[in-house]
Amino acid sequence: MMNDKHSAVAWIVAMALALVLGACVAGDGTLEEIDPEAAPLNPTYSQHVAPLMDLYCTACHAEDAQPGEIEGYGYETCDKVRSGWEDLVETSFIEKTMPPGGAPRITSAHQLLLERWFDNGAPCD
Repeated sequence: MMNDKHSAVAWIVAMALALVLGACVAGDGTLEEIDPEAAPLNPTYSQHVAPLMDLYCTACHAEDAQPGEIEGYGYETCDKVRSGWEDLVETSFIEKTMPPGGAPRITSAHQLLLERWFDNGAPCD
């Protein structure tokens, strides 16, 4: 019985490690290099996109965060993300100037997720 328990624990640890390492690798490559399964095929705004906007954008680009809203780029709602999509793509995916300074950049896996959401019609749920 002891061997079965240790085997199960070893298997769980190995799977957890594989998931963590896979997540690390998924964000470091170019879109062509990452695993297509690194992002959901049908991401939703509330479950997938909004948390990424909170992580990368809304600290500056929201109504209550003056710097970005003064520039006219608020990303705190689904409609605002959709209307600012072209600017988001240009500054975050192409030029890679956003987020600025030492803030973490959007990973390739997150970019893939956002692009899939937009390509699926950018639905607000």
